[in-house]
Amino acid sequence: MTDKTGHPLTTNFLGYARDLAQKTGARAILVYADVFRKSGSLEDFIRECDNVNVVLATRDAELFEECNSKHSFVLSVPPIRLTRSGQVKMALLLGFAEGVFEQGDRIICLTGIADSGVLDTVMFMETSDEIELFASSLGDTLTDGVRPEVFERVLRIAVELGDEGREGKPIGTTFVLGDTDHVLEHSDQMILNPFSGHPREQRNVLDPELEETVKEFATIDGAFVITGDGYVETGGIYLRTTVLGVELPRGLGARHQSAAAITAETKAVAVTVSESTGTVTVYHGGKILIEIEKPRPIGETAPLPGSPEAA
Repeated sequence: MTDKTGHPLTTNFLGYARDLAQKTGARAILVYADVFRKSGSLEDFIRECDNVNVVLATRDAELFEECNSKHSFVLSVPPIRLTRSGQVKMALLLGFAEGVFEQGDRIICLTGIADSGVLDTVMFMETSDEIELFASSLGDTLTDGVRPEVFERVLRIAVELGDEGREGKPIGTTFVLGDTDHVLEHSDQMILNPFSGHPREQRNVLDPELEETVKEFATIDGAFVITGDGYVETGGIYLRTTVLGVELPRGLGARHQSAAAITAETKAVAVTVSESTGTVTVYHGGKILIEIEKPRPIGETAPLPGSPEAA
């Protein structure tokens, strides 16, 4: 392979990933492309991976647009800071939502620091029932009619809130998607519904003009309820559930407990943003499907399990 990557470690990682994919029968190699400063660094690698798909996850899809081919795909991810694990998890979630990956796929994942030119981490992922939400057998919807593009938009908003907060202040909130009638049966309106009386066409999260409104109302206590096709029914609600014994890791507060419980009581999907850590967690069936962590400043430690800060 011609070395256009500029670093021996990166060249070795790319070669190792290609060989490992062949030996393990991996269907795809996922590369966090923002490690590179130009698309030319990956052109030879993509050509040499003719028996496996190459998926490039990037915050600047236009920069790598010429890499789209029969065996490669450019996947757009939010322009935010994530840990290496978070980079991979975000790309996998969005890849499943867009049908790039399928349940049961074996995926080789390569990542590193954006713009460093150096791939420094390799992960082998074998998807299974733990992300059954994104199984291809569900067709063009997730669970209970939640459209993939709706899930993707809400996930992006949640991760941006976790990273940026609102006006410099950390934000904690919950989005509940799908099975709306049943969710509303198990909830109480804490404040006047801020979305009441507005035309339905103005309440769809797929409309970019609604994004700032959603982020602003995320500062209010309570959860958002959103239909599977993206219409925000209400915000500022209290999730009232009767499910007991939902098992979550120690240290997760009431927001996470209620999100898990509502997905155990209904067929909905819940996405939470932790006010204390910025971590985004996806719940389904009363369980955590996946967590996307925000990088911590050097020297900062996580809240102690069971502490009030672990909300």
